Amino acid sequence: MIRPLRSLLLALALALALGVSTATAMAAPVAEEQLQQVILLSRHNLRAPVVASGALANATPETWPRWDVAPGELTTKGGVLEVYMGRYIGQWLRQAQLLPASDCPQPGDFHAHANSLQRTQATAQFFVAGAFPGCAVAIEQRTPLGTMDPMFNPVIHRDDVAFRERARSAMQQALAHAGLLPSLSLVEAITHYPQSAACKDRSDCHLTLADTTFSAEPGKEPRASGSLALANGVVDALLMEHYQADATLREGWGRLNGEAQWLALAQIRNRYQDILFGTPEVARDVAAPLLARVDALLKDPALPKVTLLVGHDSNIGSVLAALGITDYTLPGQYEKTPIGGLLQFERWRARHSGGERIRLAYVYPTTAQLRDAQPLTGTQPPGRVALRVPGCAAQGCTVAEFQRLLQPAAR
Repeated sequence: MIRPLRSLLLALALALALGVSTATAMAAPVAEEQLQQVILLSRHNLRAPVVASGALANATPETWPRWDVAPGELTTKGGVLEVYMGRYIGQWLRQAQLLPASDCPQPGDFHAHANSLQRTQATAQFFVAGAFPGCAVAIEQRTPLGTMDPMFNPVIHRDDVAFRERARSAMQQALAHAGLLPSLSLVEAITHYPQSAACKDRSDCHLTLADTTFSAEPGKEPRASGSLALANGVVDALLMEHYQADATLREGWGRLNGEAQWLALAQIRNRYQDILFGTPEVARDVAAPLLARVDALLKDPALPKVTLLVGHDSNIGSVLAALGITDYTLPGQYEKTPIGGLLQFERWRARHSGGERIRLAYVYPTTAQLRDAQPLTGTQPPGRVALRVPGCAAQGCTVAEFQRLLQPAAR
C-alpha cells in the first residue's frame, strides 16, 4: 500500500514548522512597478489515481499499488506540498506589498474559491494554512461536496451539430500530428499489455491510435475512447506514484527507470490534454465560465486583491489555449499542467506613469520538489515561467487589450 507521510495533522504541523525554519527572503518587487492584483488559478495537488479499477486494472497482468485514500482524493503528502506552495506565495505577496506584512488577511485582501471535490477543497485549505497560518480564512464551495461546480466543470456548452463536427475533426487532426506511437509502445512494454485481461482471447492485441474516437457532446467533457484514453490513465497513475515516491515500490514494476522513458510517457499526458482541451474552438467554449470570472475580477476594483481559484489541469489547459498560449515549456517538469501549479494573472502598475499591464506566469513545483517534498523558499523556489500572450507586447498586455481577449466575441 502507498502510505501517507504521517497522520494528517502531524504532517500539517511538520510542513508549517519546516516552512518557518527554512523560509528566506525572496526577490523584492521591481522598483518601477507595484503589484496591484493577482488571480491564482491552481491545479489541485497530489492525489490518488482517478481510475483504480476497471479498464486500468485490466490493462496489465500486474497488481497496481494500493493507496491509503480513495481514488481522486488528495493525499497527505499532497497536503504537505500545498502548504509549502501556499507559504511561498504568501511570502511573495507580502514582499510585493500586495498583502499586509503581518496579521490575517481581510475580506478585501484575499478570497479562495475551489471546485467542490475533496482534492480541490483540501488543496485550497492547505494552501491557506501555508499562506496564512493560524488565520480563519473561508474557502468558497458553491455546490455539494463530490459534485462539479459549473465554473470548474470542463464541459462543452454549445449545442449544435456543426460545432461538434468541427471539434471532433480538430481533435482527430491533432491526434494525427501528435507522434504518440513510440509512447504507446512504451506503455505497452511497461504494463505487459498483450498479456493483460484486456487482451484475453485476442491473438494480436496492442495499443493503437486507430481505435481512438472523440466526442464533444453538450453538458459533457470532451472525451476520447480507445487506446489513447487507456494509455492516458496508465500514465497518470504512474506519474502519481512517481510523485508519491514510495521507496518500497519499483516504478512501473521495475520496468520504468530512466529520464527518457518518463519524457516519452509524459508526451501522452500532455498531448492528451492538448487534443481534448487545447484545440482553439473547444478551449474557448470549455473555458468560458473561468474566463468570465477572470474578466469580472479584473474589472471590479472592490474585489479582493488576491483571488485563489482551485480547479484542474483541464481548467488551466483550456484557459491557456483559449488565450492562444500553447507553445511553452516548464523546466524541471514532465507535465505542461503539473499538480500544485499556479497560472498567475498579475496586474502591475508603473509608479510614475500609472500605466497598468497584465502579465501571466506559470509557477509550479518541479518533479524533484514533488518527489522529495522539498520546502519552497527564496533559495529553493518553485519554477516560474513568464508566458507571452499573443497580440500583446513582451512587457505584458494593457488592461484593455487583455479584457478584449476575455470577451466572448474575441474567443
